[in-house]
Amino acid sequence: MPPLTIADALVKSLIINGCNTVFGVPGIQLYDLMDAFYRESDQIKFISTRHEQGAGYMANGYAHVSGHMGALVVVPGPGLMNASAAIGTAYSSSNPVFVISGQIPKSLIGRDTGALHEVNGQIKMIEPITKWSRLIDNPLNAVNDIEEGFQKIFNGRKRPVEIEIPTDMFSSVIDEGITLKRMDSNQTFNYEENSEMLQMIIDAKRPLLWVGKGNALTSQLVTKLSELINAPVFVSGSGKGMIADDHPLSLGVPLTTCPEIDTLISKSDLVIAIDTRIPENQLDIVKSIVEIVPDEANLYYRDMINQYSMIGNVNIVLTKLLEEIKDTQLNSIYSKDEIASVKEAIKLRISHIEPQMSFVRAIRSASPKETILIEGVNQIGYACRMGYPVYTHDGYITSSYFGNLGFAYPTALGAKVAAPDRPVVCISGDGGFLFNSQEMATAMQYGIHVVVVVFNDNAYGNVYRDQLNKYNGRIIASQLQNPDFVQLAKSYGMDAVRINEPNELEIELSKAIDRNRSCLIEVSVGMMPSPW
Repeated sequence: MPPLTIADALVKSLIINGCNTVFGVPGIQLYDLMDAFYRESDQIKFISTRHEQGAGYMANGYAHVSGHMGALVVVPGPGLMNASAAIGTAYSSSNPVFVISGQIPKSLIGRDTGALHEVNGQIKMIEPITKWSRLIDNPLNAVNDIEEGFQKIFNGRKRPVEIEIPTDMFSSVIDEGITLKRMDSNQTFNYEENSEMLQMIIDAKRPLLWVGKGNALTSQLVTKLSELINAPVFVSGSGKGMIADDHPLSLGVPLTTCPEIDTLISKSDLVIAIDTRIPENQLDIVKSIVEIVPDEANLYYRDMINQYSMIGNVNIVLTKLLEEIKDTQLNSIYSKDEIASVKEAIKLRISHIEPQMSFVRAIRSASPKETILIEGVNQIGYACRMGYPVYTHDGYITSSYFGNLGFAYPTALGAKVAAPDRPVVCISGDGGFLFNSQEMATAMQYGIHVVVVVFNDNAYGNVYRDQLNKYNGRIIASQLQNPDFVQLAKSYGMDAVRINEPNELEIELSKAIDRNRSCLIEVSVGMMPSPW
């Protein structure tokens, strides 16, 4: 049996820890690692993309939908920098992505010799958008460092970790006696230390749940908790679907221009925030918060808010909470009519956002309930966040507070790799789509069949409208000259069609989903009114 190298140990550790797909772009510093992937290609698939940013977004989408980690492989310097927007999106979205970066030869690190792809202090560059990072340059410690990376990604808040390995270290032989191990979550929850907060939940007369992203079990527990304590539920954009939108207690993403929502929040005596942060623009009407978070407490910088934090694995905390209160006399005084009236007010307010909501209704009507929708940063994406109903915990993906153009299409490809049997629909604008349109080649090469709907207004639409309306028509840098999107998609071998109206979109999207082929639907639109 040949000796085990650092590259072999890394690839085998990925497999042992449940990873069967890696996204990336090969390069000279990664040759020995790529050879190790080749040796294990019957157990782990390498999807080679056309840009490192695309690879990072695919790993992000894969992590979101699979509930497991995504994996990303890039060369150092420009490769890692190209991927950094995607890594930052995974960080803001609490998606676990295991980032593997090459490095220049060990003896040259920090010497500024102009080595190929050199960035002096590269690890410092990536630290703000990862929860942990490590330069692995010692064969004696390599396996421990790799295992620590997996331990970090499986515990606490799910966010990216990064390791970087000098090109001459990948082939280094490690100790023959080392056994590679699977890492698991080891988080616990101490009920006794949190009994006061549990009692606050029991005593609340007008409790309100505010829920972020979670997995299938989290969704089940959130729904049970809301029903048990009779609490209406708001969600973050990333939390859409954590309680099905057709549930009587679901109020969706809270609008910032709805007095009925503000009244409900201000009358609440306790907000129970589950793995999310309350938006800054609604904090001033919140009185008390009990938050359930996997690691450090959120900092709200509001002296008037009574804030308490239960720290631990969210599912463990929710399970314990349900056990403690299931046989307790609860005090919620909400009526079905009160919550229903707020739902109706929300529906009425968003119904006037046109033509956006007509397109949103067409998308929802054409898409099966299990569809995964990726909300791009564009006019229809904003409206989807407000009014597109979601029925599964992983049926909606945003770029969270990163809010970045270009994330939607490659993220959709990663989501489809994680869930090949579910429809995946990407909502994009014309400006954002061209950030990563080259990944249509990846989609066709690997048979990743996503439907992308490109709303084409020949502009960075928000900027253009604001320059018209807020800056007296002083238009600069916001108008775009685009290719023929239909012909562009067809040149890659995709199906493609151009339409104009919501009813046409419903018909063409339904047909595209039924065909289960890669498809681009271009929707020609004009400037749209602000949805806010």
